Amino acid sequence: MFIQCSDCDYKYIVNSADLKPDGRMVECANCNHRWFQEPLQADELLSSSVPKTSSGELQTNEKNTEIEISTKEIRNLPSTVVREKKVSLLNTFLVIFLLVFLFFVFWAFRYYGTNIFVLVAFYINEFFFNSRMIIDDLAKIIYQILN
Repeated sequence: MFIQCSDCDYKYIVNSADLKPDGRMVECANCNHRWFQEPLQADELLSSSVPKTSSGELQTNEKNTEIEISTKEIRNLPSTVVREKKVSLLNTFLVIFLLVFLFFVFWAFRYYGTNIFVLVAFYINEFFFNSRMIIDDLAKIIYQILN
């Protein structure tokens, strides 16, 4: 699940099992802001299928967790920082330059009378013709070996 720091808006991927059953204190690795993170409602639906303990044990567990939270030092959850990807200006300019260059090359070939499309079509047809000839020759050789 994703959690987000309310101060610096850093996002983290956290295992939802680390927050169950009542949530826990977490600390942002970027700005050291601390907050109590509760599990999401969808996670609560999944945890409702787990058998519950008796009410007496539950109350003592709640008291123990409150004492543990107040006495123990807050530790980060095992998580992964999710950084938003920024647009690369260098890549943008390179793509624009490549498109303009290709347009200029095609325009120059058309303007000076060389039709590059005919030449490309010729080489593609030659490739398929030669590959068909090779496959036919291999088929004849295999047929002669087997018979």
